[in-house]
Parts: sequence; C-alpha cells; structure tokens
Amino acid sequence: MCVPASAADRIFLNGRIVTMDPNFTIVSALAVEGARVLATGDAAAMLALADTDSVVEDLDGQMMLPGLIDSHLHPDQASVSEFDHPIPAMLTVTDVMDYVRSRAQVLPEGEWIWVRTVLTPRLRERRYPTRAELDQAAPRHPVIFAPYIYYPKASLNSLALERLGIDREFESETPADIERDPTTGEPTGLVRNHTRYVDDPGEVDRTNDSERVEAVRNLMGIYNSVGLTTVSDRKATPISIKVYEELAAQDALTARLSLMHLLDTSPGRDVEEIVADILALGQLREQINHPMLDLIGVKTFIDGGITSGTAYMLEPWGESDRFAILDPLYRGNLVLSGDRLERLIRASANAGLQFTGHVVGDAAITELVRAYGAVIRETPIRHLRPSLTHANFIPEQVIGQMAEWGIVADIQPAWLYLDSNNLLDQWDENRLRHFQPLKSLFDAGVLVAGGSDHWHRLDSHSATNPFNPFLGMWITLKRVPRYVDRAVNEDQVLTREQALRLYTTNGAYLLFREEQVGSLEPGKYADMIVVDRDILESNLDDIRDTRVLRTYVNGELVYDAGSEQ
Repeated sequence: MCVPASAADRIFLNGRIVTMDPNFTIVSALAVEGARVLATGDAAAMLALADTDSVVEDLDGQMMLPGLIDSHLHPDQASVSEFDHPIPAMLTVTDVMDYVRSRAQVLPEGEWIWVRTVLTPRLRERRYPTRAELDQAAPRHPVIFAPYIYYPKASLNSLALERLGIDREFESETPADIERDPTTGEPTGLVRNHTRYVDDPGEVDRTNDSERVEAVRNLMGIYNSVGLTTVSDRKATPISIKVYEELAAQDALTARLSLMHLLDTSPGRDVEEIVADILALGQLREQINHPMLDLIGVKTFIDGGITSGTAYMLEPWGESDRFAILDPLYRGNLVLSGDRLERLIRASANAGLQFTGHVVGDAAITELVRAYGAVIRETPIRHLRPSLTHANFIPEQVIGQMAEWGIVADIQPAWLYLDSNNLLDQWDENRLRHFQPLKSLFDAGVLVAGGSDHWHRLDSHSATNPFNPFLGMWITLKRVPRYVDRAVNEDQVLTREQALRLYTTNGAYLLFREEQVGSLEPGKYADMIVVDRDILESNLDDIRDTRVLRTYVNGELVYDAGSEQ
C-alpha cells in the first residue's frame, strides 16, 4: 500500500482492483488525483485522503483493471471501412451470397459489386464462391470476390467475365491464370493474378478530412467500450497522422495512440531514399508532442501472410488449390532481407526509432532476427526495443536469441483462433508446434504484447480481425480454434495473469509507455476499466464475453455502459 499526503479527487471503494504491479497485487480501494493514480490500498487508507470535494464511488465488489492496450491495429483504415454502408459478418458462402444480393438491391443495374476483406480460408467451407452462385445472387451486376488486390485468386460471375472479355477463346498471360472447365474449356470464374485482367482500385476511401476525423473519433469510443485505453497504429501514414493530430489538438483522443510509421521499402526504391525517409521521421517524432499521441518507430514488410499463402516458411507450403500454389517447392514471399534490411535497422537506430517488421512465417522471423543480431554486434539497440510484428511461427532457437537481444513482439491471438482450422488442413499438426508459442516466450523472458491487427468492420467480436481484448485473452487461455474440437499446442496456454499482462504491462513496455500506463500504481495515469465479472475466478469460457461497464482515461469517465441502455 502506498499512501501520500495529497487529497484525492475521486476514490473507488469495495472493489477487486487488480493493479498489475510486479507483484500482481489486488486491493479493494484506489484514489485518483487529477489524471493520475494517487494511492492504492484499503478503504480506510483511501478515505483518509478524502476532502469535502472528493467523489467516492462504491464498486460493490466489481473488478477494476488497468485500461487495456492493443499493440497493433489500424484505426484510420478501420474507422472508415463501413462509411459507405454497413458490412455484415460473413462466415459462410451463404453469408457472402446474402451480402451480394443486398448490394444488388441498392446499386444501379450494371454497376460492379466488389466483395472485399472476406478471407476465403476463414469461410466455413474454405472455398471461393462459384460463378453460378454469384450469377444467382446478382445476375444483372458484374460481381468480383477479391479479398485484396494481391490475393491468390478472385471469383467472378458471368457478367464480370463478359465485361472483361474472358471467354472460351480468351488467351491469358499464363495458362494457369484462367481456370477452365476441363470438359468444355469454359472459364469457371476463378482467376489467378486478377489484376492482370481487371483494374482493381483496392479499398477506396471516399471520406473527406472532417469525415475522417469524425470516423476515428467514433472508433476511439468503440475501443473504449471494450476496455481499450491505449492503442498503436502499426502502419501510420501522413494522412492518418494528420487526423490524429487534429483529434489531439481538440483534446478528443480518448485512447492513447502510439504510432509506427509505414516505410515504403519497395524493391525499386534506392536504399538511400528509404534511409532519408527514416531520418525525416526521426525529426517528425520530435515535433509530435502530446501526452495522448506519439511517434515511436517505423514498420515495414518482410513477408506475406497466412490467409494468402504467402508467409515465408522454412519448409515448402505444399501444393494448394485454395492458395493457388502450383510449385511443390514454394516457400512463400520474402520481400526484404540481407544487407538492405540491416541498413534500414541501423538507420532507424540512428534516428532513435523502434524498428518492426511484418513477419509471419518462421523463415521470415529467422531472417529479421538474424538482421537484428548483425546490427546489435555493432550498435546497441536493446533500448529501442527491436520488434517482430505478428511473429506467428517462431522457431525454438529464435526464442533464445530474442531473449538475449531484447527483441519484443506483438502477436494477434485471434489468428490462432481463426486460422488454425485452415492450417491444419494444409499441414500436419507437427508444423503448427511453433504457432504462437506464447508460454515458451513468457518462460524465456521474451516480452510479447497482445494486439488485434484490427483494420476492417467495427464489431469487436466479428471484425475481419476481432479486436475484443477479452476474446484475445480467452484464446490464449484455451487455444481451441474455431471449427476445431481440440486445443492447438495445449502446452502453450497462458495463466490468467499472463493473459492480462499481454494486454496491460507488456503492451505498455512495447510502446515505451511503461512509466505511464499498464498498471494501477501511484503516479501513473488513471486509465482503468470496471468489468462485469471476475475474470480471475470466472468460468474460463465466460471470459470471452466479459463486458466493460465503465472506462476511465486520465481519471475521467469516457465510457459508461449504463448510458447506452
């Protein structure tokens, strides 16, 4: 217990307050002065800090936690993802067809219908919609099912094929690009490398500056409603930073926001150009000076992903129709490596910036950790917390190197839940033994933080990448994926304290905010949440459905579930 002599503005009594301090102390009362925690302890000690103006709140046995931290999301992109129209959760091909029909009812006849961000391996059937299914859903609209611009395949209906001139006689750039009925030679509607044949604009943001600011403001409120009080945009751009700075200037950010600026490391760019970008970002970091907003580092891509079959693996992926893999020796895509990667890490260190790389496959992780090691032998960078982003398949030997060199990671537990079913179908279970080895990371002393990679749709449980932190915690405690009847690597389950640390103290450290947030200790900001159940004692499966009752940032109430009723 720590009791200073100052008077409290607000006192919370009769709670189960999990401070998340190094000793995992649980107290019954907490006092706030201004924006910071003043003291923690028992009711008598906290009431001794009261004066006539102090507000006293009885928690009536409810659990209070530090405000939660999502170490990886994309607020600017996510906030406008449903600006044009609401997008439902699509878990099955039937759901996709229902969505296409709904769009056909509101779009003028003949206008293109694009189905985006529905990841084929995550559909219950794990397949693309067929040409006939799309025809039936929207016979008078050209339809293209293309999750991303660079996705293994797209599925088109008959009118879309007709518009593009793709018929039985059509000559594609490579024979494999246009899948055909082996009997008739008629295109089936499945097209590999679809951008060779159709102008794909990607996801188009139709908002103006003020609409974008309002969309992010609204999303911050949604984040508060699930207990998030600190978040990190891991792919910030000049456009998104402009939005965040405007909200900060209005004192309208209700979640602390730490930024990793996206680096353009396209192969055609000279490395000196990229180094100049990094140095300029080091200067920009000094110009962003707000307690709710900071720029901490740079992020780039090293490989691809799980759902597209492009993560760079130590062993071949294996042939796959779903991923359009024809080469039995294909291992994925490595887009940045070697001396070029090392030079960018050094430049980031010279600019005082954290470096992180998008690494999903075990070979990509191995390469980034190798590059960190090469730089560390010449330049100390532990204080900059070199980072792995996603880090799904971490080889055992790499974990030891991470611990030795102070390499941290932000990992998305929801991917284990959503993608294991598909990976078990592609590989045997032995290849998944290093899929999110969270307990091994904790045991080795590697700091790993929980994130969501939220970027599309606004429902915390059914977004393309769900961002509900209690769902994330539940996944780490159980490790039973969707559509699978057993745990994946049950020996890697976390304790409840560890699951909480993923989204509190560990996230704070990864974002250089450990002196500010992550635990309820005197002097830290009074970012805290009150929840509807005791997640340390409740049934394990109840944790995923935890509801946040109230959220406080800087000691001020920013979300109250009672006001929504």
